[in-house]
Amino acid sequence: MTYNLCFGGADRFDAIHTVIAHAAPDAVALTEADDPRIVADLAARLGMEHVWARGSGDRHIALLSRFPIKSWRIYNRPPLTQAILETKLEISNLESSTPHRQSLISLYSVHLLPYLLLPFEIRRAQALNALLKIIQRDCLGPHLILGDLNAIAPGDRVLQHKNPARMRRVMALQANIIFHLAIPRLLRAGYVDCYRACHPHPLPPLPLGEGPGVRDDGFTWHTGNRTTRYDYIFADPFLASRLRDCRVVDDIPAVETASDHYPIVAAFDL
Repeated sequence: MTYNLCFGGADRFDAIHTVIAHAAPDAVALTEADDPRIVADLAARLGMEHVWARGSGDRHIALLSRFPIKSWRIYNRPPLTQAILETKLEISNLESSTPHRQSLISLYSVHLLPYLLLPFEIRRAQALNALLKIIQRDCLGPHLILGDLNAIAPGDRVLQHKNPARMRRVMALQANIIFHLAIPRLLRAGYVDCYRACHPHPLPPLPLGEGPGVRDDGFTWHTGNRTTRYDYIFADPFLASRLRDCRVVDDIPAVETASDHYPIVAAFDL
């Protein structure tokens, strides 16, 4: 599961806890986990291990896990901004089925720069290029890339006419054109977009402003006014072959007040 807490969530702790407890994930990547005390309290309340790490600015990152956390490392220097947290989780029944006979799964929790303007999309693509080099160098076993990528996947639409006025003004600077550089980098590298694998586009994207949102959009932002899918779970080929389901968690009232993002959760047969 991946969940953006929106500025740390200190004033929404109970709602955040309710949402995570309802989804009951085995691991949760937390972006905008700005207060380490909130992360520690969530872990204690949920009975999970946790890691909290400092990002490159004032946005930080964390992971909660029901599996033992064997090691972790933070990458928070350019081009890996705002932060990428690598954690290795030990899953005891995994070893016999993995290509390299490992009991570890690596999670790369990602929070990339916001704004859909081209210079920011270039920086997001650069960050993912750097991450892929790290994975190629250091990671032999199964792994996921998940988090708030602040990027738009090819074929996805953005309901820009429903976005706040300040965002519409920003997008007007590039004629409302959305560039796709970051997500295609992961797709070309063989990663599977778990949500889109479970919810393929039934029709070509609708033109801007035409028709209501459809369920398969998978919008994760903004609660109460869904316009955009910013949050993703990408699986390597091994885990993608075991993907059972992926969904946006929107079936509990607390999710509407816990954050400005909806969490997304994926299930795998391991």
